[in-house]
Amino acid sequence: MIARAIEDLLIAKETALVAAQKERDFAVVEALLADDFREIGRSGRIYSKAEALDAIRECQIIDYLFEDFRIFPVQPMCVIVTYIATVRRVRQGQEHSGRAYRSSVWVQRGDRWVTVFHQASVLPPT
Repeated sequence: MIARAIEDLLIAKETALVAAQKERDFAVVEALLADDFREIGRSGRIYSKAEALDAIRECQIIDYLFEDFRIFPVQPMCVIVTYIATVRRVRQGQEHSGRAYRSSVWVQRGDRWVTVFHQASVLPPT
């Protein structure tokens, strides 16, 4: 079992990560991603932190909605956060909208929580 305060903190960090992308505040994004961060993209390609940051800089989030957050403790300082995200973004001049079931692995390193892994699985439109 994980304390409710930690659950709330990690949900807030997950939300802050996307809010920072929308606001183009890449320093916040970079600070929330661990140096050894990995992401599995829609294509199945694995991205490093640097590659993920490059991809984030190439698109502009217009709007987003998160729902159905769930928290799965792995160890006292390692937690999986899952949720459904609906995101509208512009990439290379084209607007895209989609829903995905997302999961992130957050770990506490020192006094900070950072994400070490993220994956999104595309969901059909509702």
